[in-house]
Amino acid sequence: MLGILELIHATRQTGVLDVQAEVPYTVTFVGGEIISGGILDWMGLDALYASPLLPESGTFDFTQRPVAGQPLGPYEHLSTDWARVSDEWEKVCEIIGSPSHCFHGDLFPFGTQGGFSVRGAARELDLPVFQAAQLVVGALKQGRVLPVDRYEWYRLRLQPAGQRARVHPVARHLNGKRTLGEAVHAGLPQRDVRDYLLGELRLGLRFPGSGWVLRDLVWEQRYSPVPVPEPS
Repeated sequence: MLGILELIHATRQTGVLDVQAEVPYTVTFVGGEIISGGILDWMGLDALYASPLLPESGTFDFTQRPVAGQPLGPYEHLSTDWARVSDEWEKVCEIIGSPSHCFHGDLFPFGTQGGFSVRGAARELDLPVFQAAQLVVGALKQGRVLPVDRYEWYRLRLQPAGQRARVHPVARHLNGKRTLGEAVHAGLPQRDVRDYLLGELRLGLRFPGSGWVLRDLVWEQRYSPVPVPEPS
């Protein structure tokens, strides 16, 4: 994959690179410089750096077409940071599970009742998601936050339709009013709800936030979430 990026940059191509892998993403070039990139509707540097630079499998397609925009930064700097952060994301998620995971503790804003997700903290603190994730890793090691068995995607509401909605055990519990978190609390196994949501995204389900949800679900499937303490 890195070789393809280098070739597009070296030949000063303009167009869009579409990568179809476990985590699909796009990278847009103008004159060989990267002007945007991301996962589905999650776009920007945060999303680009969360995209797997070295996917284990997949296909790519570069389409030359007129696009416009300013470079996100010098290509050499971007590609170096992308490689570094992409690798570090994996190490971070080995500890936190994914940025959707919620934590509670004395560190702002995690003192909120019920905890706060890493993504929510990034918004609250106006930080890149990766920096917020690093902050949580450090706070975990210091004992300042603890994991909560709740995820950012719990707040989603889905209204399945068609044959799959009638036969899938998770879909039958969703009606557009009940959140995914409420479905879990009603007795559906969390793993089943997560697998269902990821499966629907792979089949083409789209909603605002599809990109970050897909990215986080893949991380969560790959890495066991940090253990949640049993209530005393």
